[in-house]
Amino acid sequence: MSMALTHFAVGGTLTAVVALYLLPPTKYARTLVLFGGGWGMIPDIHWVTPVYAAELKALHSSVFANVFWLHETLDVLDPMDSRVVGALALAVFLVTVSLSDHWSYTTRERAVNTSDTTWPIEQLRSLSTITCLAGVLAVLVGCSYLLAAVFHPGVGSFQGLYLGVGMALLGSGILGVVGRLTVNEWMTQHVPRSVRHIIWASVSTGSALLGGVLLVMPLRVGVDAQAVTFAGVGSLLLVSSLFLAQLRLQD
Repeated sequence: MSMALTHFAVGGTLTAVVALYLLPPTKYARTLVLFGGGWGMIPDIHWVTPVYAAELKALHSSVFANVFWLHETLDVLDPMDSRVVGALALAVFLVTVSLSDHWSYTTRERAVNTSDTTWPIEQLRSLSTITCLAGVLAVLVGCSYLLAAVFHPGVGSFQGLYLGVGMALLGSGILGVVGRLTVNEWMTQHVPRSVRHIIWASVSTGSALLGGVLLVMPLRVGVDAQAVTFAGVGSLLLVSSLFLAQLRLQD
């Protein structure tokens, strides 16, 4: 099994990439990175929890653990708790977060300075354009993963992996594309502010309600691998609802 530090670093790195390319700008980007690192460690919670340790350990050894930033796959690829792998993962995490922060600030500064014409391909390289393209690509790939998980007979025991990755890509892509559209010049000029607020409030409330239902799933059906996975997805939806509410307040 990989070290807990490795799972945290991998989860934080992937979340940083998602926050940079797929999500609208937010002042809580670093908080999301920390949350993503913790998300990748959830299958290891049976080591420290005082209750339901046996049931939660079943999650760790199931394919559903891949929903938490490919936790099971990392354990298979690094079965010896390699410190070298942990150090490399931590180094990649630090570099990714540093570069994403630098790029975000640099892009914001160039957007303010409209007289800067030293970058002839700035429009193509802009964070907004890349985010929209990445969001559309994430939606398409996420739908492909979900369709394969549901209809392809060869998926087998990897169904949890396909469902987890597909939902993550689909959700992030939709949130990113919609978030960019809400700050688009056409949207802000032609759609009344009250209508935008109603849309954001409806989506945020729906995400919170669905997230709450999934979060209490272990209380309804008992603690097992699938119920804990649903609860984890519910926590993601709750975080997303707070993120959407923040965007509404910024509008």
